[in-house]
Amino acid sequence: MARADGRTSLFDRWSAAYDGAALQRVAYRPVHDAVLARVDDLEPETVVDLGCGTGQLSRRLLVRFPEATIVGVDVSDGMLARAADRLASSDADRYGLVRASAGWLPLTRSSVDLVVCTESFHWYPDQARALQDLADVLRSGGRLVVASIALVTDVGDRLVRSVTRAGGTPVRAMPSHRMRQLLARSGFDVIHQRRIPRLGPIGWPVLTDARRR
Repeated sequence: MARADGRTSLFDRWSAAYDGAALQRVAYRPVHDAVLARVDDLEPETVVDLGCGTGQLSRRLLVRFPEATIVGVDVSDGMLARAADRLASSDADRYGLVRASAGWLPLTRSSVDLVVCTESFHWYPDQARALQDLADVLRSGGRLVVASIALVTDVGDRLVRSVTRAGGTPVRAMPSHRMRQLLARSGFDVIHQRRIPRLGPIGWPVLTDARRR
């Protein structure tokens, strides 16, 4: 069951502007392109798009993996409503949308081959729990590809968290080295990690590709 908090209302409001062409082109399209490039050689049966937003990446995953079931998960009703509209013309037997929070996923243990998570991990209030939950739902050898805002140092992470907490929605921009440590403790081996370049004032996120042990 998804837990209501300040993030939910923020993303419900944000959903109205999320699909703007300029925002997608500058901020999100480069991230989605990078994630899809990392998984291009895979042939998963079940894919979870965690923090799916309005379904932009989910729609591309349906095209890239024509035999797979795609499950979009988001905490925001507003985002999911727009994702449902975007995916309505797709094969209904191949996708599903679920309202849930990371860390409390209503998915069967060891039932998923691939999880992608773009631009949402830094919002999760309990990132360790989220990774443990993902380790539970992924099959052994399954892949987790996360693209998220990441500061260079722990000091920077703490500063950003403190500043954004005042607005009610703290950003946890975990540095790359701590992401690797947390993944290792959660049962993953990191196989690739790099920054994703993009235009504009928004920082370059870090892509982390990890395999479930």
